[in-house]
Amino acid sequence: MKEKISLRGDIKIRQDPWLQTPCRQCFQSHCCANLPLMPFRLETRNDFINLTLASCYNGIFPALKQSGEWTIYLGRKCGFLDRTEGKCSIHNKPYQSLICKSYDAHNCWYTEAFSSDRFSTMIPFNTDMMIWFERRYRLIENRFDVDTDWKELSNAAYSYKQGTLDFKTAGYELQDSFRLPFKKSRSDQYLLFPPYNRPENRNHLELLSFRLGFPGVYLAVSDTCWSFLVKTELNRSGLELFRREYFPSIDHQDGLFSFDGMAKKHHPFSETGEQWIVLGLKDLGMLKALISFDSHGNVRHIPSSADLLDALKTKRPDRAA
Repeated sequence: MKEKISLRGDIKIRQDPWLQTPCRQCFQSHCCANLPLMPFRLETRNDFINLTLASCYNGIFPALKQSGEWTIYLGRKCGFLDRTEGKCSIHNKPYQSLICKSYDAHNCWYTEAFSSDRFSTMIPFNTDMMIWFERRYRLIENRFDVDTDWKELSNAAYSYKQGTLDFKTAGYELQDSFRLPFKKSRSDQYLLFPPYNRPENRNHLELLSFRLGFPGVYLAVSDTCWSFLVKTELNRSGLELFRREYFPSIDHQDGLFSFDGMAKKHHPFSETGEQWIVLGLKDLGMLKALISFDSHGNVRHIPSSADLLDALKTKRPDRAA
């Protein structure tokens, strides 16, 4: 279930000038409004619990591709997207992420996958649909070994979704602190997603610049692992539905992407205590400056959480805790 942080070494820019790019005619901007957080394998009962618990958070939705791969998404518009014109405000600018600059807009997968007409190549799920899917195909009973015709599944899912609630996509701001303790924060407002391994070369930081451009998405750093932190809100109606249908005692902290789930599985450790150092897009330049690279762009040294906190206190004393 871990995300592979293995961007190719040579990321090629294929971006057109704005007047020539097909993005100019794309007013829904699906690729700028649906952030892929991680791939996921739905193979066990625990996987089903984790995926469904994640869907109980506003804006978070799992999606099943025609290839059989699950991906967890955040439905939230990029902070650089002009919502009136649907234009990227930093298109082709030097500081735009290479993730965006290397994307082939002439063959945009998002346009078809997120079409509102039909679920042609991908099915987005909410909590209600996850329960419907498990019940219809008896996933737990069949140990998730189900051979399903894609056309039948996509048509059935589309019909069922018409009676369910849409995803909420509001943006959220993090508390005014760089240190986010496990036990003193409202942990039901935060989810933690891979990469749990720290970057190995310069191109891995492009993933950071891309994701941190979405409101409420931050990089949470400890001395043993890194994670993307998403600030959202727990949809308690979804959680109560999951409890009623399956597990009466289940709670949000039981999920893989909660603070407790992260602590149990990955044992994050920091020199500054049981906490994360939380960085936003404005802090990325400082982070890059503190990382040392060799001549091939491979990472030689990553700063400790204590070093990061000291740098934050120096550069941004108004916000450092």
